[in-house]
Amino acid sequence: VDVGQSTAETETPSSGPSSEDTEDEKQDPIIPSEVLNMDPRSIAMFKKALRDGKENVFNIRLMIVGPYDVGKTTLMKRLLGKDVNICERQSTEGIDIQKECCKVSLTTGEWIMQVENAEHYLRLNRLVQFLNQQVQQKSNDKEQEPKEMDAHVSSAKQDNVNAQHDISVRAKQDIHQEVMPTLSQPVESPIATLSPEASSEVESRENEQKDPVMEIIKLVNKNSDKLENSLEKYAKLGLWDFAGQYVFYSTHQIFLSDRAIYILVIDLSQPTTALTKDACFLDTAGLKPCEVLDMINTWMNSIHSCTPSPQSGIPGVILVGTHGDMIPEKSQKEFFEEIIRSLKDKPTHIHLKGYIAIDNTLQDPRLEELKRIIFEQASKQPHWGEETPVRWIPMEQAIMEMKYSGIKVVRISVLDEINKSGSVRIEGKEEMDLFLRFQHAIGLILYFSAEEGLRDTVVLDPQWTIDALKSLITAEIFISDKPGILSKWFEMRDNGKLTRDLIDAVWTKEKYPDFHDNKDYLLLLMEKLNIIARPKSYGEDGTEVKVEDYYLAPCMLREAVPKEIISPESDPDVGNTSVLCFVCTAKFLPPPVFHRLLAACLTHWPIAKQLNRNLIYCGCCVFRLDNVHRLTIYFRDYVIFTRVKGVGAINMHQSSVVCNEVKSFIHENLKRIVGTLGQSLQFDQHIQCPKTDPESLEDLIAVSDLRKSAKVFCDSHDKMLESQNLLQFWFEDRVTYAGAMSSPPTSDTDRFMCIAYLLVDVGPRVLRQLLSHHTVTPTCTLDQYLAKHKTTINSLGRLFNQSLKDIMFPANGVATNLDDYDITLLSAIFLNIVPSLNQKQLDMVKSLREERNKLYGHAKSCQIGANDFQTYWNDISSALTTLSQQCMDAAFAAKISQEIQCIQKAGIHAGSYLGILKTLFGKMETFEGVLQNVTARVQVLESNQTSSASES
Repeated sequence: VDVGQSTAETETPSSGPSSEDTEDEKQDPIIPSEVLNMDPRSIAMFKKALRDGKENVFNIRLMIVGPYDVGKTTLMKRLLGKDVNICERQSTEGIDIQKECCKVSLTTGEWIMQVENAEHYLRLNRLVQFLNQQVQQKSNDKEQEPKEMDAHVSSAKQDNVNAQHDISVRAKQDIHQEVMPTLSQPVESPIATLSPEASSEVESRENEQKDPVMEIIKLVNKNSDKLENSLEKYAKLGLWDFAGQYVFYSTHQIFLSDRAIYILVIDLSQPTTALTKDACFLDTAGLKPCEVLDMINTWMNSIHSCTPSPQSGIPGVILVGTHGDMIPEKSQKEFFEEIIRSLKDKPTHIHLKGYIAIDNTLQDPRLEELKRIIFEQASKQPHWGEETPVRWIPMEQAIMEMKYSGIKVVRISVLDEINKSGSVRIEGKEEMDLFLRFQHAIGLILYFSAEEGLRDTVVLDPQWTIDALKSLITAEIFISDKPGILSKWFEMRDNGKLTRDLIDAVWTKEKYPDFHDNKDYLLLLMEKLNIIARPKSYGEDGTEVKVEDYYLAPCMLREAVPKEIISPESDPDVGNTSVLCFVCTAKFLPPPVFHRLLAACLTHWPIAKQLNRNLIYCGCCVFRLDNVHRLTIYFRDYVIFTRVKGVGAINMHQSSVVCNEVKSFIHENLKRIVGTLGQSLQFDQHIQCPKTDPESLEDLIAVSDLRKSAKVFCDSHDKMLESQNLLQFWFEDRVTYAGAMSSPPTSDTDRFMCIAYLLVDVGPRVLRQLLSHHTVTPTCTLDQYLAKHKTTINSLGRLFNQSLKDIMFPANGVATNLDDYDITLLSAIFLNIVPSLNQKQLDMVKSLREERNKLYGHAKSCQIGANDFQTYWNDISSALTTLSQQCMDAAFAAKISQEIQCIQKAGIHAGSYLGILKTLFGKMETFEGVLQNVTARVQVLESNQTSSASES
């Protein structure tokens, strides 16, 4: 184990972020992974801050999890040396966080309980160590420098040292309490003392400026004889006690982290087949009795879902059995072995780092063994000893002081003022944003820099949001004397409906002043976290969509979904898609992921109704996509199922557009939600066999397999299935797979002709139509649209060379001709000027341009091999079909689709392609002939005008 809690270093400061880091810096393994996952500029800024002074940090985050009522809270108290009444049983609600309540010696592994304000002094200790090293470095430098340079260098270094510990952490506005409390008594905690040289420098500045940190440094020096040896290094330890009740699981997922060590607590006195004492509502099954082993698997899967790598074994899990005094030691061992056997063939087994049984007695020597195992596992974590900038310490201290004083949220402007008031400071707003994003990434605060309405505020205590939801969930006892409000509470408990009346009745100024004063922000934050959502609905006329004045909390839904809701429509006049399934490859999907997806859907589509009842249930909801189409989305185990009803009622193309929008929305939001929760889950797309039960996890056919073959065989039902029928509507762009060609090209030249036709003829037509759709309106022509962006076009230089600008802005006021726009020009406009396309569509446009340049514009020959052809054909035809559907012209999209299908059926051979080219050249020759005639006539007119002018 590397010793040293915070070894500060100084290096030569640089003027700003630089990408020209040394090779050692680039390969440094202890830069936080959260920073390495950021953009290049943020990484460079972080490295620059490190070069100006860095420290190695050692943190232990211990998360105690497990089923309900197994002794998690009692274990936490015993680990912290607190008095425990072993006969008392009181359950945790939400999460109980003991922040930095304990320090652990890096030399002995001993746990030492923190006294009040100890963390305040530990942070100060880090700053003082940094100051001492700077002064020592300055002293060494002075001895080595030429005497004639002494005065100049000494002055410069003195300024630098003075700046490094001139810091104030007092808020200038919006905070009505002192950020740093007055310290009138010496505190017995391990504080570094200033060296004589540094102490002298502090005294020399005493009359220049009063500074809170300076005052504390003086206090530390005066009481140094009462403090422990500052050479002892410590790790900081914080404990998180997670409630076992299922209703809180949806919020737990936010705080699970690969930076933690997990203690999975189980009651040894209960067999693994015993039913837990809590009700679980996981998916479409509704209420589900769960055995102890089920809950162990649930927690192991939840922990596994936040691993940085499936094979890393990070984060580690230690099994702790309570009530060990109630069963023989042999039975204890058999209990653990049964759990280990149940996990051995699952990917989660790699996280197990050991097990231990403890007694339900006041004194148990095995607690010390458990502490040793925890420290041993923590010291093996990849972030152990990672480097962070020293100049971030004061802001960490300010945030911690605000937390201790009870401040839950703070404006960015307050943090900026605090930062400006000291000289050891974060450099500018951009680095402040980086600092806050990093603190958010490691779970210490909540900060959403890109979100309107949230970006100007920081939640200093993430537990605050959990406490807010907990206050609503547990409010029954406080509102029992208000029948009207109590009925709304029961509606929330059973149906997830959260009204403003209930919120106002619970979050009163008297009982919850923080929630009351920050109500709107808190609700917006809970919406951002997809814990709650304001649903949409159609107005009374059936057309206008409105946002309801209440919220829905998907994690609170309890009612099981009726079978007929998820069954396919039996009416032959109502078309159904196949069931598109998003299958989690880990074979486990934390229910909170689906809850958040459902919340996102609730803000996007109105809930469908039947007999004036919203069709929303535990693990399922039906949405009204438009007047014809209905989406049913439901969740079972590790699969999310989707089906659209009403397809083909208007036309096939319209239904394809609707289904593709649904597919894209769900795909993008799953990706976002998994990223927000810090998880490594991935999803594959499958189609369910039409003959199987709608909730079955069997008979799911991978879309990738359907794309490869015209037919697939379902073993369960002994039936051959048509791939095109299964992919229809969901994958309209992929239905016409390469294998469907009834007369595919047989030569490399003919294959080239097919691809060339798509890129040179069909591609430009699709992009022209798409450009017209996004730019031309009844009040704006293409010329006017381009004119508005002419400055931008001119500034882009080589992207729009003069020949391209001549096409867009013809001389003599002639209108631009869209038929002259090729893929090169069209793609440049879409990628740089038109803001309307989403990223997926932009990627398609970019791909078309690249394929055109590679396969046609810069082709070395007019030949494409059979293997390459199938890949090119699928990619290009897919992009063209999808983009044509975005033109919102059904006739045009149908024409493009039909044209591509015609090529698939017959291909384009060299002869036919030459015929097409000949026709095009013929048209050009005709046009040139007309142009020559017009030119001749103009010349005659000009000659006549000249003659007339001469005669006059």
